[in-house]
Amino acid sequence: MIVERIYDRKLQDFSRHKKEENVFYVTDLVRCPLKVRFEKQYKELSDSFTPAAVMGDLVHSGLEQFLKEEFDAEVEVDVEKEVSIDGKIIKVRGRADAVIQEDGERVVVEIKSSRADKGLPFEHHRTQLQVYLWMFEARRGILIYVTPDRITEYEVDEPLDEATVLNLLVEVIRASRAPRYFWECNYCKFNVICPNKRQ
Repeated sequence: MIVERIYDRKLQDFSRHKKEENVFYVTDLVRCPLKVRFEKQYKELSDSFTPAAVMGDLVHSGLEQFLKEEFDAEVEVDVEKEVSIDGKIIKVRGRADAVIQEDGERVVVEIKSSRADKGLPFEHHRTQLQVYLWMFEARRGILIYVTPDRITEYEVDEPLDEATVLNLLVEVIRASRAPRYFWECNYCKFNVICPNKRQ
């Protein structure tokens, strides 16, 4: 009964995140461009219903509710920006976990769960938050991590500039940096068909 509802919710979330022409999500900019391409090509191979993914969703839900109650935060805040690449209009879409108003300024909050706390904060999470800061025209963000070993937060106060975001988009469009990080192939369900797989 409960597991079925969790699965239905994951399917709804997955179907909402449709891949449209000339639309890229913030998460697309911080991961392997070939994975982005393969997800579009092989939509049915979703890895969103794994115990780790469900646990991450539950952590998000609980912390978002806490942020609403304690900080009057806006949660799951959709944002979209348009840029031009080679004369084409490209849309960048995202959904920030939370936005808090503090002293008249926006503070963007990204919630992350992880199996371990070694190496925090992770570069791709920091970059993701920096993209959100650019999109929201905010100067400050917080990455909050929940791991089995600790709960911690990191302040990020350097939004990416538009040129850097455009560069990330070009890398995704051209798949020129695939994988983006050396460790991605170990966690990718497409590594069995990928020509760029790293050992």
